Amino acid sequence: MRVAELDEVTYDLEIDGEQVRRTLHRRVWERGAWATVAIAYEERRPDGGWKPARLAMIRLQRVRDAWKQHAAITLRGSDALGLAQALGEWQGAFGAAGAGDSAGDPADSAGDPADSAGDPADSAGNPADSIEAPGSPEALDGPDA
Repeated sequence: MRVAELDEVTYDLEIDGEQVRRTLHRRVWERGAWATVAIAYEERRPDGGWKPARLAMIRLQRVRDAWKQHAAITLRGSDALGLAQALGEWQGAFGAAGAGDSAGDPADSAGDPADSAGDPADSAGNPADSIEAPGSPEALDGPDA
């Protein structure tokens, strides 16, 4: 996967005109030549309903004039909640150790406020302009496709 801008990274997927995967929430963290995109998403069941939400974490590296996918992982909803709980329990360690780590570092910005979790306009995307997620048919063409 290669994209010019991080806003182009989406997890929506349509097959034969039917939406089979939709983005619920999206958040981007960017620092220097590296970025992480977290996406909460749902997939459609064969009966037409939606499966429980999952979390996709995509790591990208800036290479020349584009962002190139470096790694990706998906977690079941229960595993994502377990991760969130663990991070919450560790909050004191991060707050104490990280208090001055990025002060004044513009590269440590979370990016555009539109990338914040919970912004409904943020989760909408144009599937025709989307970059296909790992596991989609288009993602099987190879790492630089």
